[in-house]
Amino acid sequence: MDPFDGRIIISETKGFKQVEVASLSHIICEDYLCTLYITNEESVTCGKSLRYFEQVLQPYPFVRIHHNAIVNLSQVAKVHFNGRQRHVVMHDGTALPISVRKWPRFRDIFRSHTLATKNDTLTAESGTPTRKTNTHQNQGYGLL
Repeated sequence: MDPFDGRIIISETKGFKQVEVASLSHIICEDYLCTLYITNEESVTCGKSLRYFEQVLQPYPFVRIHHNAIVNLSQVAKVHFNGRQRHVVMHDGTALPISVRKWPRFRDIFRSHTLATKNDTLTAESGTPTRKTNTHQNQGYGLL
């Protein structure tokens, strides 16, 4: 087993920092610097590209929502619509825009992640996931 499973090492100007992937809220890239926002309101800036983080975080529930932003789906509190503009609101209250081109992929991944984490339960006998039905979806309340 990898000793850094679930953690990434970030190179800072004065050394290295180990960050747990689950504690990452979102990543914003401006020019050539990416800022990783951690759930305890801490942030880390490094010189890696957003594409690098997309590849490193591929096994985890992260999705690119804009040319300069990646979000952790586990940290998304809600998706806000205002006409054609869409924003994700993180648990810390940060609102980030979703680009029109990134919206379909985000919507599909967010739906599947949300359904998988909220509606799948393990049965005690078999240990296999079973799906609960969501009555709101069946009544047409699913707006995504």
